[in-house]
Amino acid sequence: MIRLSAVRGPVAFRVLFCLLLLAGTIVTPWTFAAAPKRPAKPQPNLPDLKTPEDKMKFLEMIRASFPVLRAGRNVSFDSEDLDRDLERQIAKGTSTPFAEIIDDETFIRRASIDATGEVPSAKQVRAFVADKNPKKRAALVDELLASDAFARKWARYWRNVIFYESNANRNMINPQALEDFFFEEFKAGTSWDRIVGELMSSSPARDRNKKPEDNGWNQDYGPNNFILACENKPELIASNTARLFMGISIGCAECHDHPFDSWKREQFHELAAFYSSGKYYMTDQNDPSQKTEMTPKFLLGETPPAKLKPDQRRVAGAAYLIYNPDNYWFARAYVNRIWSELVGDGFYSVDSLGPDKEVQHVLTINRLAAAFRYSGFDIRGLFRVLMNSRTYQRGIATLSHPEDLFTAVRPSRLRPYEVADNVERLTGSLGGLRKSMESTFDANPSIPQSDLEGSIQQALLLMNNPTISGKLANSSLKKDLVNIKDDKAMISEAFLGILARTPTPQESVRYEYFMKDVTNRNEAIDDLMWVLVNSAEFCTKR
Repeated sequence: MIRLSAVRGPVAFRVLFCLLLLAGTIVTPWTFAAAPKRPAKPQPNLPDLKTPEDKMKFLEMIRASFPVLRAGRNVSFDSEDLDRDLERQIAKGTSTPFAEIIDDETFIRRASIDATGEVPSAKQVRAFVADKNPKKRAALVDELLASDAFARKWARYWRNVIFYESNANRNMINPQALEDFFFEEFKAGTSWDRIVGELMSSSPARDRNKKPEDNGWNQDYGPNNFILACENKPELIASNTARLFMGISIGCAECHDHPFDSWKREQFHELAAFYSSGKYYMTDQNDPSQKTEMTPKFLLGETPPAKLKPDQRRVAGAAYLIYNPDNYWFARAYVNRIWSELVGDGFYSVDSLGPDKEVQHVLTINRLAAAFRYSGFDIRGLFRVLMNSRTYQRGIATLSHPEDLFTAVRPSRLRPYEVADNVERLTGSLGGLRKSMESTFDANPSIPQSDLEGSIQQALLLMNNPTISGKLANSSLKKDLVNIKDDKAMISEAFLGILARTPTPQESVRYEYFMKDVTNRNEAIDDLMWVLVNSAEFCTKR
């Protein structure tokens, strides 16, 4: 077994992009890079690749030739490798001490929110703390990753990522269908490359016999909604493909050479040409009446065979994105995004990877991304490595200096739907208020946690809304608390029920004094619950 931590530098491979004949079993390969000139041989035609099944079957053939899948059988990079790598590198650059490993109560809440978006119940917290199994944290991670709630949380996340900045006509899209597609794929354990391959090879077309809102764009088929979220425009598809699946922001290169990176305007439009339904033209910067026909060319220089049909070009673009062995950015972007979600900071800023961007601990992200590729882009496997690491299980701190990153975990705000879920966990259905709550707590999922701030509107919604306070006063938790006559036990149960932890000794003493001074115990319990729901901790991963 070769440990990836011992591998020095990238390993170059060449992948064969196979041509599959519709009839017979002949497979003729051609390489991603330009091959040496040889005597011309007649080449078989590509299949039409019009149906999703044909496209995925073709991409599976390309996947089978992907060299790192074979190499991965002898390579390992586990949680301990990750910690050793980071701790060694961080120690060279900072005198900031590493935060202590969190206790069991904090771990179950953090892991549950990160994996499933759900806050654990008081019963679950007690059972986990009482469990004497020394490997219970790893067992909990496995249990959470195997749950439907894991699939749903991350389906919601990617729906939000893809649609957050979309201006697509609502009649042309079905965000719920996209979420349900992600849910089914995550639930089934489908690898990230296959999921993205299906999104990128989609070619939604208008059914003239149907109104757009009546599935006229076949938007009820989930994968079509990535393309439809991009309004079916080659430029938007190219920009979002690079940003979301390579972490590279090239959108401003549509009009001019990128001012901060090395990307040229021609490169942007060559990428966009993969997604055109016909010939694709770049408008002249100085004279809009002049246009230049652009042929598809991937960002790293790969050029597909000429005269491919539109569906074939999209499949070729997906193959270059995912299976070109020189494209390390595909794996790196996913690993960096998930790492940023789990610990609050990325190795790179999300969507700002590129060859000229700032990066912390580049060797570690390279090894993590390589391990992700070697594993066949195994989503749960990546989560397992990250969540079982000491780095993930450290206490929280607000880190100001890049060299201090990963000495602690940054406290992170819950996503808007998770805030609403957390409130409804206590109150029951909020009805129309839920939509207002999600809107008030809305935040771009691609913005780093360090740049997110709370608002007065968010605080006022939780503090002053009569529906929330009324439902809390009549909640099942409130009824349970009223029946606990001992103040200390009641306070502990309130903390467990709302914040999924027991109070500190200082908190217990403070609230016991409060309960002794009140004349109306029922109202005092309402006040206690209100205070805990309005604490910053209620809407934060700690």
